[in-house]
Amino acid sequence: MNEFLTIIIGAAVLLGVVAVWLIAQHFFMPTLEAVENPDVTVSLTGSCGETMRISLKVEEGVIRSASYFTDGCGPISACGAMATKLAINKTLDEAMETIDHETVAQAVGGLPEDKIHCAKLASETLQEAIHRYMLSRRWT
Repeated sequence: MNEFLTIIIGAAVLLGVVAVWLIAQHFFMPTLEAVENPDVTVSLTGSCGETMRISLKVEEGVIRSASYFTDGCGPISACGAMATKLAINKTLDEAMETIDHETVAQAVGGLPEDKIHCAKLASETLQEAIHRYMLSRRWT
């Protein structure tokens, strides 16, 4: 029984290290540059007071580039980076259907319960950007 408990604890520690590494990677080494001449930019402020801004460049119904900015913590930065990375090269409909807070949280390696709001704000900002882009094209 002691060996089993040791394996479980070791696995939990390893998963925690990987999650921290993924979050740190996105926070300290963002790979997305600002979108030049974006088609849409949306900023939302979450319940914790942090703001997420997402910009999209869309060509023929496909998100070709995306960027984010946040004034918040490392986990929210990781979620913003991941939401935009997941959106690139997806059609607008595909991104709307597949990128939600659970997808973002899973893609960053999981989040503690008290940081789930970070994934929610990132996915909601992305969804709002797509929605506003679609509305703007409907009236032009």
